[in-house]
Amino acid sequence: MADSTLSNSQKEGFMKAKISCVLAVFLILGLLPLTMNAQEPEKQYQLFWVLDEVVKPSMQDEYYEAGKKWAALLTKHEFPYPFLAYWTGDEHVIWSVPIESYADIDKIMEAVGKIKEKSPDDYKAMEEAFNGTYDSERSCVFSLDYKYSMIAEEAESESEEENFIFFDIYYFEPGKEAELNKIFDEMMALAKDKKVSQSWYFYWGVMGTDNPVLWSAASAKNAATFYEENAAMWKVMGEEAGKIYRKMTKYVRKHENKTAWYVKELSYNPSKKEE
Repeated sequence: MADSTLSNSQKEGFMKAKISCVLAVFLILGLLPLTMNAQEPEKQYQLFWVLDEVVKPSMQDEYYEAGKKWAALLTKHEFPYPFLAYWTGDEHVIWSVPIESYADIDKIMEAVGKIKEKSPDDYKAMEEAFNGTYDSERSCVFSLDYKYSMIAEEAESESEEENFIFFDIYYFEPGKEAELNKIFDEMMALAKDKKVSQSWYFYWGVMGTDNPVLWSAASAKNAATFYEENAAMWKVMGEEAGKIYRKMTKYVRKHENKTAWYVKELSYNPSKKEE
């Protein structure tokens, strides 16, 4: 496991903390502030529109200030969609917006256009603040798979303290869905039998990603807590979990992981307005 230390300042953590992640985490369980919602049993999938921007190392502070301007505009105009921001250890900023269909992306852009019409000067200032602060941007869609996600009972309601996120990313060989589903079913059954307490979510790349790709994600109040909880999880799961994991790796063409922090100052959630 990686040894991680976070600063007391959340912004310092976003901007400067570098965590060496050597832990290969796999579990078909589920969680994460990326959804900012408790699990919805009646739904099998939830789509997310994601903007992934690579921030220039020398422009992190400027990007942060520009992001605050964006969040302020959304708040001022009571934007109907949440925009949640996550800053990764390798200088990506992931903006996540839950959607019901691809048509919602057009609706979001229309709503942004209305902000530009109503506050042209503020919008221009925000655009200028972002100029030159990031190297590239990618637009993509992910699907949260409720079937292969599990939220531990004590984590069913979101926590304001869940700021640290660990992404475990698997790129699979094409055409192996049936084999992988059997493996996932095995791991789910084992996790349920062992009453595993650490929560994970499964996000499948749908559009704009190197498919087939799976982002599994877990969160905790900080990095140290995550690694402690993860070690306890693997201890409870035992050697059987290791055997199932090794079966899965036969179908993996590439594996990587990322750490990230939820950035409250850059995020906007209409259902969580401060009174």
